[in-house]
Amino acid sequence: MSLVGIDKLKVNNFRSYKALELAFDSIPTVVYGKNGVGKTNLLEAISLLYPGKGIRRSSFQDMINKTDNYPWKVEAICRATNNLFELETSSDGKGRVVKIDGKKVPQNNLSSNMKIIWFLPPMDRIWMETSRDRRKFLDRMVFSIDIKHAKRCAQYEKLLRNRNRMLKDRVEDSSWYLSIEKEMAILGFEIDNCRRNFIEKLNTVLTEKNNYFPLIKLSLKDDPIENKEVFFENLISQRGKDLAYGKTNCGPHTNDLQGFYLEKEIDTKYCSTGEQKLSIISIILSNAKLIKEQHKISPILLLDEITAHLDEVRKENLFSELVSLESQFFISGTEVSIFNSLSTKAKFLELDESQKFVA
Repeated sequence: MSLVGIDKLKVNNFRSYKALELAFDSIPTVVYGKNGVGKTNLLEAISLLYPGKGIRRSSFQDMINKTDNYPWKVEAICRATNNLFELETSSDGKGRVVKIDGKKVPQNNLSSNMKIIWFLPPMDRIWMETSRDRRKFLDRMVFSIDIKHAKRCAQYEKLLRNRNRMLKDRVEDSSWYLSIEKEMAILGFEIDNCRRNFIEKLNTVLTEKNNYFPLIKLSLKDDPIENKEVFFENLISQRGKDLAYGKTNCGPHTNDLQGFYLEKEIDTKYCSTGEQKLSIISIILSNAKLIKEQHKISPILLLDEITAHLDEVRKENLFSELVSLESQFFISGTEVSIFNSLSTKAKFLELDESQKFVA
């Protein structure tokens, strides 16, 4: 098992931080302080050591500290067991640059060195949000196991936009569609297949290796895409209907993630708010366990206000699960007393107005 973690972090011109330098231990870190002192900003900076747009999915321009409007930069010294490596990412607001050990690399290379997963308060309501939000939630988890998944999804979305543009422009010449549809069929089948393979593996963890949290079974709403040839024929046969609607009406971009709360035998969208939150916590913890099982890497977890609205028993169960993962995790909250049972197991970092820019 590769024990992965962040030893040192340096942040410049990012959100509320003009300059921030921190050293971490292999033990968990509790980040606490009043609302508005930069707890989520710190977790967001760490999340940018992973591919994508971070935990908030904001534009890189919005991440720039507004005091002097210089490009932001996040640097870290990380470890994988006994080996140290350096990560650096920066942006002037127009995309971002990634370096590993001083060499410029594609951002997807970040996932080769470590895995990062997270929880944010809005995820409590994922079962009540749009199907697009649930697909993004699912695809981020799939990517944690299959690093090629994000590229497939991006390529498919680009082809989908091109096809939809022709549909809206009422283009009827089939030769314009065929080359796009052939590529969509290949990628669409791979995306659907990868999602289903991941769900099958995650369901095993959710139902067999879950100690304290609800047993959840996940599925996709639509039937599986049989193969790329069948999907290709479907795109052709649906083209007339798609022209009428001005958009593509079949494919992995229309599918939806569903959850089933086994204890009550109901769809998670009909569960109480508290039960929906517990289901998401269960899924995230199971994703972390699956990463360890599949990649032999201990993922880093970023948990923003995850204890909110949990009773004392559930809170302590959460802490037990997190500690048992033997992963580095960063957990935030407004009151230090929330984390009393972690006092001998974690490093405590208090953020306040006086520490907001230099710590």
